[in-house]
This record gives sequence, structure tokens and C-alpha cells, in this order.
Amino acid sequence: MVTAHSPRCTHFGECGGCRRQDLSYEDQLEAKKKYLEDLFHRPVPLHPSPDIWYYRNKMEYSFGDVYPPPEEGEDDILLGLKERGKWYRVLNLSECYLLSPEAPALLEAVHTWARNEGLAPYNVRRHVGFLRHLLVREGKLSGERLVLLLTVEGSFPRESFVEAVESVYPATTILRGQHNGRADAAILEEVKVLTGSGFIEEVLLGKTFRISPKSFFQTNSRGAEILYSLIREWIAPLRPERILDLYCGGGAIGILLADLCQEVLGVDVVEEAVADARYNAKENGVFNIEFVTGKVEKVLRDWKGSVDTVILDPPRAGMHPKARKAVCEMAPPRILYVSCNPKNFARDLEKILEGYEMVRIEGVDLFPHTDHVEAVALFERKPQDVSTI
Repeated sequence: MVTAHSPRCTHFGECGGCRRQDLSYEDQLEAKKKYLEDLFHRPVPLHPSPDIWYYRNKMEYSFGDVYPPPEEGEDDILLGLKERGKWYRVLNLSECYLLSPEAPALLEAVHTWARNEGLAPYNVRRHVGFLRHLLVREGKLSGERLVLLLTVEGSFPRESFVEAVESVYPATTILRGQHNGRADAAILEEVKVLTGSGFIEEVLLGKTFRISPKSFFQTNSRGAEILYSLIREWIAPLRPERILDLYCGGGAIGILLADLCQEVLGVDVVEEAVADARYNAKENGVFNIEFVTGKVEKVLRDWKGSVDTVILDPPRAGMHPKARKAVCEMAPPRILYVSCNPKNFARDLEKILEGYEMVRIEGVDLFPHTDHVEAVALFERKPQDVSTI
């Protein structure tokens, strides 16, 4: 029975960041487990997140302007998350329990800096203004922290920005990015390092991973260790020879599986992610792995070799139809699918896994206080019916 629960955050109900703080964490897990079991028509074990507060290692905050416009001299800048159901409205955050206890002070310091410098927030409807997003990444297990200010092109007071950040937040590297397009997204067209290395490192299952601003990395580090441990546990007894790791990002899954097989090939469309993956393999002493940059559908179209295990970890939107078709035609003996959007996972399942049997599926809650949940499933190709040959 679901019971009422008092939200921890005073912004709950207005903020679009957390939608389920009105449920206890136990009730959240029960709802997600039921969702997975209704979707896949079978029992689905669900692993809870090790941390339910301050669990995220990445946040993208938005700048916005005040509407209606305030009186002259009043605060006209907003910095926080989008209001629930209003993509064009930003909610100032005085507290937040997703990233770290220091995050609200960082937001306040950057907010004050922007106002003192007279910088205008970008208006997503009129497409005017300068300040767009504040991207923050934290190594939960390494302690390293990255801050990136995303603006349109133009000069800005670099020294005072660095000073504002470092006065309240232990950033190990600070960057400035530019995005001049109209899309309301944290798109990094150009990145300049202001302090530090320009990246952070995180530790998962004893291995160290470099994370650049554009690289994909699971947003819940401790939860990712549970997910990747499951994948290793499932793959180890299968003794694969060649693993194809599609949508590999910074290479975490392939690198963590490399000691279980003879060869791994990772594929990702983001050049910076592939650069991180190659660096990560070298730094961790993994030499039976290669990475290529390109769209999955194109790489598979030109694929000539054999493979016995395909890892699929596509973005939230799921696989491109051409990529689904290419995997179908490849027909590997087994497929392991990782998804942060089980609904699209189920859609892809119908398209490419008709000749496969789902032998295992489990969920990992990487997103407490939201409706999202991670699912991982292992499929094996069904034996061909000789009577139909």
C-alpha cells in the first residue's frame, strides 16, 4: 500500500528534477519494479541505489530570465532547473539534494557573479542573451570536480568567474563552453579550459576512468558499480571470444569485460568519448580492446568480422532503425542490452530480438525520486528449427 511521504526538498512540486519525493523510497522501488514486470511480462529483480540523496555525478543547470520583467535594479537572473511541465521557465534553487551539499552554494555564487557583471541570461523563446547553462560533474569515488559555464560566443570576465567558483566550490577544473544554436540543450560546440586538466577521473570497480565534458558516463557512480558487476557476473561463464560494445561512451563496459574475452571493439559517435575510452584502456593496462568513432549503423554496415556477444547501451531515445536492422542481420549468438528507457528497450526488443530468448533481466535504480529506472537483459539466439530449413 502506497502511503503519503513528506518531500525533503522545499522545491518539490515546482521543480522538474524530482517527481517522486512524495513517495517513500520503498514505495518508489515497488512502483518501478511493477512497471518493469508489466512491461516485460515476467518477474524482474530490482536493485536499489546505494545512495538516494546526492547520488548524481552530473547536473546541467539552466539560466533563465525573470518574467514579467522586474523593476530596474531588481534581480533579473534565474539559475537552477526547469519548472515542472514548463520547458521555458527556470526555477531558482536554494536547495537541491541530487548532486552534493556544496552545489547550492555554487549556484548562488555564480548567480551573484552573473548579476554583478551585468550578464544577461539566454531567453529560449526570443533567442537573445549570453548565459545558457552551468554544467557540473563530480567524481563521487575520486573526489574530482568539473565546472563548465556554457554561453553564446563573446568575451566574458574569466578571472572573476573562476574566483566566484573557487570561493565556494572545490573545483579541480573549470571550463567555458560555447553554443550558438537555438536548441535549448547543453550542446558543447567549443570548449576552453580555464583551470586544471579539462576533465575529471572517476573510479569504478577498481579501474579509473577519465570523463571529459562531452563524454557519456552513468550519472550514478555507486549504482553503476552494481550494474557493471551484474554484467560481469552474467558474461563471465559464457566465455565469449569477441565482444562488440556499441554506444560505448568512455569505454567503461568494454574495459570492465576485457579480461573475460580475447578481444573487444567499442563504437561511439562522439569523438571525445572515444578519445577518453582509448585513454582509459591504456591507463588501466587493457590492451585487447580497440575503439572506433562513427555512427553505429554505419560501422555495422561495413562490419566484416565475426562476433559472439554484442553489448547495446543506446541513448534514452533507443536505437536508430538502421542500427536495429544491422544488428538483426549480424545475428550474434547473444546480445546484452542496457537501457535507461525500458519502454524504448521493449520497442527495440520487438524489432531486433524476434529470434532470441530473454534468459535474464534485472533492474538497477540509478535515478531515485524520478520515474526512470535502468534495465539490463541478456538474450541468446534461439536454436534454428531444422524442420523449417
